[in-house]
Amino acid sequence: MNFLSSIATSVTSMVPSGSSAPNVVILPSDVVKEGWLTKQSRVMKEWRRRWFVLTPQYLVSYKRPGSYGTPTEVLRLRDCSTVKSADEDCGRENAFRVDTAGRVFFLVADNTTEKESWIGHIGRQMVRPTVMKEYDDEH
Repeated sequence: MNFLSSIATSVTSMVPSGSSAPNVVILPSDVVKEGWLTKQSRVMKEWRRRWFVLTPQYLVSYKRPGSYGTPTEVLRLRDCSTVKSADEDCGRENAFRVDTAGRVFFLVADNTTEKESWIGHIGRQMVRPTVMKEYDDEH
C-alpha cells in the first residue's frame, strides 16, 4: 500500500519537550513529494534510512512507506529558514540540510537528481505561505 492510496492519517507533530504535541492531518491529496532519504539522528548522530513525505506544511519521516501513523520526525516548514546543499558540511555525497531555529537536519538523497529535486520542492513549499501572505497584504 502506498501513501497516495491510503486514507487521511492523523500524525503527531514533534514539538519542544514539555509542551503538548498538536495533531496534524496529512491527506493523500496534500503530498507534494515522497521517497527514501537518509537522515542523521538527533542524539547519536547515526545515519538512518527513512521514508519522507513532503506536504505544503510539513516534512515528515517514517521508518517505512505505508506506516503513516507513527512518524520518526515532523518538521513544520514554516519553522524552517534554509534548505541547501551540504555535501561538505557532513562529508557525504548528495547531502543537503534543512535549518530550523533549534536544529539543523542533515539528509542524504540516493543521487544528485533526487537531491536537487528535494531541495527544490522543500524550498518552494517553504516560501509559498510567505509569498501568498505578502500578495494578500498588497491587495
